[in-house]
Amino acid sequence: MKEFEFIKKLGDTFNNAENLIGDDAALINDNILISKDILVENVHFLKTTPLEHVIHKLFTANISDIASMGGTSKYVFLGIAAEHKEILEIIIPLVKKECEKYNVTLAGGDTTSSKSGLFLSLTVVGSKGKNILMRSGACENDIIFLSRPVGKCKISLEKELDIKNHNINKYEHYKVCAEDKLGSFLSSLDFITSATDISDGLSTDLYNIAESSHKKAVIEYNKLPVDYLKEYNVNSLDYILSSGEEYALLFTAKKDSSQIVKNLIKDKLNIDIIPIGRIEKGSGIFLEKDGHMQSIILSGYEHFE
Repeated sequence: MKEFEFIKKLGDTFNNAENLIGDDAALINDNILISKDILVENVHFLKTTPLEHVIHKLFTANISDIASMGGTSKYVFLGIAAEHKEILEIIIPLVKKECEKYNVTLAGGDTTSSKSGLFLSLTVVGSKGKNILMRSGACENDIIFLSRPVGKCKISLEKELDIKNHNINKYEHYKVCAEDKLGSFLSSLDFITSATDISDGLSTDLYNIAESSHKKAVIEYNKLPVDYLKEYNVNSLDYILSSGEEYALLFTAKKDSSQIVKNLIKDKLNIDIIPIGRIEKGSGIFLEKDGHMQSIILSGYEHFE
């Protein structure tokens, strides 16, 4: 059973009437957002990876989930399973640094010993913004936006894993940050119809929006920031579609208001969001290039593949 099949079966088994399971975070009592992630040594990071990068990634992954639903992160609960107790002393200032960076309060957690590497878990509790943003709200004729170019995280990961010797810092993929301010701002706008973050790869995460919204998503090749990856001599399209753990925001906006949204975000946050496609009637995700339409094969990361 694959990861997304497991999540769907959980929802079916536990009568997910309130739609708590299946989005980036769970909305409780219409005002509290909760997200949880686990990082495992030799799955999400290597034993040689500096702990400062691992802790930053742990916070970023969870806070990004709250941001993608338009919420504001408030409290975190930290879980640690470690082989050596000495690591606990090292982790304390790193956690403090991330709490200050993302303006969240450590409210509790748990520690235990481990005989098979380091395990880290973070639960984030946040507050709902003006509008809740979900994957399921995309409408026909909406414009698809990406908050920033993606693709470098996969290139950096390949360098860390010695798959390819790219001219890039091998820890670059740990350094990306959650779009927490953008997420909160999107929630204040009435023109945003759906959102998620790029955690599993653009193709997979866009598919989640299309499937949840019962719509077809079309990526327009000529709008993708392919030059962003030119210096690395890779297939830019492949890396843009498949690079995971980027934590950029992917969202849709009403077509008639899309330029207003773009201007407001530039004015308020100095972020140049990128229109990369559109939503149509139908199902699946497609690439439009040189007048031709082709189905996109999902190429992001999935556990239990």
